[in-house]
Amino acid sequence: MYHALPMPDEYTAIRQLAERYVDAVNRRNQDAWLATWAPDGVFDYGHDDPPRSHNALARFWDMSVEGMEVLMSVTSGVVERVEGDTAKARWYHTEYVQRGDDTPLAGLTLYEDDVVRIDGEWRFALREHYVLFSGELEGSFYPYDPR
Repeated sequence: MYHALPMPDEYTAIRQLAERYVDAVNRRNQDAWLATWAPDGVFDYGHDDPPRSHNALARFWDMSVEGMEVLMSVTSGVVERVEGDTAKARWYHTEYVQRGDDTPLAGLTLYEDDVVRIDGEWRFALREHYVLFSGELEGSFYPYDPR
């Protein structure tokens, strides 16, 4: 079966989707984060009953960021293929977290994504999240504080 490589404009648009996701996480902007998801989007993070829909994703967001003083994520990855209004992509994240108890943590994660184009905009239909590394980190965080 032939899978079409993405055209540059498709690649850029899907990459911008992943970048907007990370930016929303880093800024703790739930509305911007939810805007990256399809209305029936699913976040499979390896547990039973993953969130499926904007309402469930919003509840998941609230639960996930609770107790985190700092969360910073950086991404790199690839858009594997585009077929019409669907695409497959893979993103690697380096994540730094400081919990409320001042414990700094680091993580390496992988997202395997099904992406869908809705009304001309790319959105996450399914994000499968895999933790590749998680552990304590020495050092201090200096959260971004806009002047």
